[in-house]
Amino acid sequence: MSYCCCEKFSSALLIAGLRTTSEEQWGVTYTPERVCALKGSSVNFSCTYKHPEGLTVTKSLWFIESQWERDVEPVDVGEYNQYKGRVQYSQTLNHCRMTITDLRESDAHTYKFRFYTDDPDGIYSGRPGVTLSVTGLKVTVSDTDGGVKKLTCSSTCTLPNPTYIWYKNRQPVFNQNRNELNLRDRTVDAGSYSCAVKGYEELRSPAVCVFDKVLQLTVEGPVATASEGQTVTLTCSSTCTLPSRSTYIWYKNRQPVSQCESASCSVAVVSEAVNYSCAVKGSALHSPPVCEYRFSHALIIFSSPKNTRAVILPSGQRVEGDSVTLTCSSDANPPVLSYYWFNQSSDVVLGTGQNYSITSISSQHSGLYYCTAHNQLGQSSSGPSRLDVLYSPRPPSVSEIGFNGSVRLVCISDSNPASSYTWFRKIGGDITQFGEGANLTLAAGTDGVFYCMAENQLGSSNSSEWTFTSAGLWKQFAVWGTVGFVSALVLFLIIAVLCIWRKRGAERGADVQPVRDSPSDTYSALNPETRTSDNDTLTVVRPHPVMRRAPENEN
Repeated sequence: MSYCCCEKFSSALLIAGLRTTSEEQWGVTYTPERVCALKGSSVNFSCTYKHPEGLTVTKSLWFIESQWERDVEPVDVGEYNQYKGRVQYSQTLNHCRMTITDLRESDAHTYKFRFYTDDPDGIYSGRPGVTLSVTGLKVTVSDTDGGVKKLTCSSTCTLPNPTYIWYKNRQPVFNQNRNELNLRDRTVDAGSYSCAVKGYEELRSPAVCVFDKVLQLTVEGPVATASEGQTVTLTCSSTCTLPSRSTYIWYKNRQPVSQCESASCSVAVVSEAVNYSCAVKGSALHSPPVCEYRFSHALIIFSSPKNTRAVILPSGQRVEGDSVTLTCSSDANPPVLSYYWFNQSSDVVLGTGQNYSITSISSQHSGLYYCTAHNQLGQSSSGPSRLDVLYSPRPPSVSEIGFNGSVRLVCISDSNPASSYTWFRKIGGDITQFGEGANLTLAAGTDGVFYCMAENQLGSSNSSEWTFTSAGLWKQFAVWGTVGFVSALVLFLIIAVLCIWRKRGAERGADVQPVRDSPSDTYSALNPETRTSDNDTLTVVRPHPVMRRAPENEN
C-alpha cells in the first residue's frame, strides 16, 4: 500500500487555499503498484481515493501515463480501439477498479486513476499508478552432469505465487509443481514438454522436444467427402519449436516431391491410398546440424463404391443338386453399407448381404447374376456372372411329321450340356440301334416299335415307345387324301353358292321401279320412248337401243 500525492492540482486551490483544503486531503492509493500477468489472462487494478468533504465525484476514468500530454485532458483507456470490449470499470464509494481481459503484450503500461468533482478546479490524478507487465511462459532445456536434461519454466516478470504444471505429450506430469523438471531416461522421458501455471492451464508455453524430434502431418480440406480430382492440403507441423526459416522436404511413397518446399503442400486426390511424409532440414548458420524431422501419413481418399465384382463359388462345373455361394466385393471408403443381389432376367431383389447362397441348385437357377454395393456416397453395380447348372437329360418327347410317302420322327430332350440322340427299333423281344441324331425318317415297309435315347456325360433318358406299320402309313395317306378331297369339295360348293347368290342379286336390281308423278322426274326424262301408255313404269333401257327400232328401209 502507498499513499499517492497530487499530480495535477488546481493552482487556485494551492495558492488561495480554496475552501481551506490541503494537499493531504486528496489522494489515490493503488494496490498493488506493480502487476505481472500472463498473456491471454485477465488482470484487475484496484485503488482507493479521497477528497475534501463537501465535494462530490462527478466523473472518473483510467488512462495510460505514457500517452498523456500535460495540460491536455487524458484519454479514457476504454476509448482506444485496441481496448474495445476488453475494459470494464467498477466503482463504489471511495473505491475504484479496472479489469482488462485477454491481455496482450502491447498492454504493458503504467495506468493511473483520475476523478473529477463538482468543483471545476477539483480534479485529481494519483501517483504512481499501476505498472503492468505481460509475459508468456517459456521452457528452456539445459544439459547437466550425467546426461540429465534440466527443463526450466520461466517468465519475463515475477508471477504472484505460481504453482507450475508440467505436460508431456500434452498429458500432465504428476507430482511436479516446481518450475524445474529433470529428465534422465532417454527411452522413457523422450517426448514433447510444456508448462503452465495453476489456474491458467490453458495458457501453456510452446512445447519443446527432449530426446526426440517429432513432426505431425495433418490433412486440411473436405476429407470426409473428398473424391477423385479434388485437392487437399497437407500441413507439416510440430508440437515442438522448430528452427526459424526451416526448409521443408516432402515425400510421396518415399520419393521426394520437388515442387513443394513449404510447410503446407496441396496434393490431388487419387483413388488409391498414398503415403506422404514431410521433413525439415537445416537450421541457422553456424549452428549444429539438426535432426531430420519425419512423420508418415497415409492419405485415404473417400469415394463411392468402385470396382464392384460378383464371383460364384466354388469355381468349376456346377451340377444339379450342388450348393453355390455368390460373393460381392467392392472398393469403397467409407466401407460398403449394404449389398443387393439380382438376376438379370428381372429387377426383383433376390437377397441382401455380401454373400448370397443357393442350396441344391437346379436348371431353374441357371442365368446371369449381379450385385450392387452402396455406401453414403453412392452405389455401383457389378458386371454379370453366369451360373451354369449342368444336369442330365429330361425324358425326351417324340413327334411325327409325314411327307412324300414317309414319316419323320423328331426326338427332343432338355439337358445341359446338350444331348446326343440314338434311335432304337424293337421287334418282338429284339432291340437294335436304328439311327442317330434328333431326326429319324421311316419309309413304307419299315415296321416296328421305335424310341429314342437322349444322353450326355451326366446321364441318359429314354422316350416313350412309338409303333409304326406300313398299313398304318397307307391308312394315314388314305385318310389324308380323303380329308383333302372332302375339303376341296366343300370349298367348291361354297364358291358355287356364292356365285348363284350374286347372280340373283344382280337380276333383282334390274327389275322395274315405280315412277314419281313429278314432271321433273329424272328417270322419265332420260328416254321418252320407254314410257308405257299409262306413264306408270319405265322399261329397262338396253345398252343398244337402236336394235329395238325397225330398219329404215323396211316398208
